[in-house]
Amino acid sequence: MRENSFAAVRHKMRKRGINGVVAQSVLIFYLALMLFFTLLPVIITVILSLKTEQDISTGSLWSLPSRIQWENYSSAIIEALPNMGITIFIALVSVVAMTLLSAFSAYIFVRKRFPGRNLLFYLVILPMLVPGVVSLTPQYLNIVQMNLLGSWFAVILPYIAGNQIASIFLFRTFMAQQPADIYEAAEIDGSGDVRTYFSLCLPMTFGIIMVQGVSIFSAIYNDYLWPLMIFMNNPEHGTLMPALKDLAVKASEAILSDGTMAGRGATYALYLVSGIPLVITTVIGLKFFIDGEFASGLKL
Repeated sequence: MRENSFAAVRHKMRKRGINGVVAQSVLIFYLALMLFFTLLPVIITVILSLKTEQDISTGSLWSLPSRIQWENYSSAIIEALPNMGITIFIALVSVVAMTLLSAFSAYIFVRKRFPGRNLLFYLVILPMLVPGVVSLTPQYLNIVQMNLLGSWFAVILPYIAGNQIASIFLFRTFMAQQPADIYEAAEIDGSGDVRTYFSLCLPMTFGIIMVQGVSIFSAIYNDYLWPLMIFMNNPEHGTLMPALKDLAVKASEAILSDGTMAGRGATYALYLVSGIPLVITTVIGLKFFIDGEFASGLKL
C-alpha cells in the first residue's frame, strides 16, 4: 500500500506541462502576486484610515499606526450614511422596476407571436449603437421641462429607461434558450400571461436577473455625472458619489473625543465605508456567476 502511494507521488512529479509541479508553483505564485497588487491600494487605505493626523503627517506610507483611531470610522459613517441611504434606495427602486419591465418585455418577444416582432425588437435595441453621452443634453432638458430637477424621480426614471435596452437584449437571449414545453404546459393548464410570468418565467430567469441587477446596481451607485447635474443645488439630498468630496472634508473636520480633529484618516475611512454596499452586491453577484445559477434556465 505504501509502495502504491510512493508510485502515485512519483507519477505526479513526472507530470509535464501545466500540470507539472514547477508550472503549478509558478502559476500559484503569479496569482498570489497579482492578488497582492490588486489589494495593495485597499491595504494602504485601510492602514491610513486607522492613523491619527499626526501619524499621517510624520510617518511613512507603510508605517503602522501608533494608536489605532477607530473614531475615524464613526465620523465617516455619520457623514456618509444619509447620502448612502439615498443612493441605495434610488438604486434598488431603479433596479427592481427595470428588471420587472425588461424581463416582461423579453418574455413577450420570446413567447408571443405577432407581426413585426423581430423588426420591433431590432428597433428597441437600436439605441445601443448611440453613445449615452449624446442623449445627455436632451435628457437633461426633458427633466427641466418636467419640473423634476432636484428630485429623486429625475434620476430614477432615466435609470429605469436607460437600462431597459441592454437588459431586454440579455433576457430575451436567455429566455429563447428555455424549453418551450414548460410554457406550453402552463398554458394548457390555464395559466395566464401574468401568472406564467411571475410563477414560471421569473424563477427560471432568476440567476441572470441577479447578475444583471447587481451589475446595474453597481453602475447606478458609482454614477457621478448625472446625479451631479440633477442635485447640483442641493447635494445633501442627492446620491453619494457627487457629494463624496464635500463629505470627506466634513469627516476630516469632525472633533473627536480627545478634542482633536479627525484629519485625513477620517477621509480614508469615508472612502472605505462608501464602498461597503458595492462589496456586498459583488459577493452576491459572484455567488450566482461562479455557481452557474445564472444558467439554470438554459436548455443544456
